[in-house]
Amino acid sequence: MRVMLPALFLSVAGLAQAGILINSPAWVVALQCDGYQQCYASSNGSYTGNLSGARRFTDPAQAERFVRSFTSSIRDKSPQIQQITEPVCVQPDANSKAHENGKPC
Repeated sequence: MRVMLPALFLSVAGLAQAGILINSPAWVVALQCDGYQQCYASSNGSYTGNLSGARRFTDPAQAERFVRSFTSSIRDKSPQIQQITEPVCVQPDANSKAHENGKPC
């Protein structure tokens, strides 16, 4: 029985620290790149063919400042700021009702 108690304690402790998975907005810069079905800016001078490598921003103003810093070769790829949603794990506070809208993570 003593072996079971530490395992039970760790399990309960893990549940107490569990977060909530919510959809959160983010902004990326889509580009038109030859030979790519999808293309996104990853820095002010480079790009990637998949969304996972795209640089993300928490608001469109940050994305706009990023676009203004582009080198001419990236600027020529018709940059467009796009809003996406991504799952994010957050720790709800005691007064939060986030558990009603999200999933455990």
